[in-house]
Amino acid sequence: MFDDLHSDALGESRKRDRSSKPERALSDREVPLGPPSTTIPQAVHAWLDGSTPERDARRGEWSKDVDFWKRMDDDLARRRRMRTPAHLNAQIMNAIPLHAPQVITPWWRREFVVTPSSAIVAMATLAAASAGATAPILRMPH
Repeated sequence: MFDDLHSDALGESRKRDRSSKPERALSDREVPLGPPSTTIPQAVHAWLDGSTPERDARRGEWSKDVDFWKRMDDDLARRRRMRTPAHLNAQIMNAIPLHAPQVITPWWRREFVVTPSSAIVAMATLAAASAGATAPILRMPH
């Protein structure tokens, strides 16, 4: 397979060789390429909307679509009736602190840790600030 991040001629050197594996069959893919092979017929749509009875939607191969939507409705109705157990709700509420946590020590008394990268940044900032402050003084006429 090509990893083609740059499709112009400049990026040709970045391409890797294709693998020698043949492309998988369409049945092995997770998502089929192309238009869907089956669509829900209008009779099933009408039944879902409530404008036609179920027996009109159960004709021929549409019966499996009706069964699917009936199972889906039963499952959703069962999930709507589900409630969180009282003991779990009480455990969650007991775990919430009653007041906001407070800082034990103020920021000016806390430990100050200097890493090498922060020391370099501080030195560069100090050098730039001192150069900026002394430049106007050196330009003053004597």
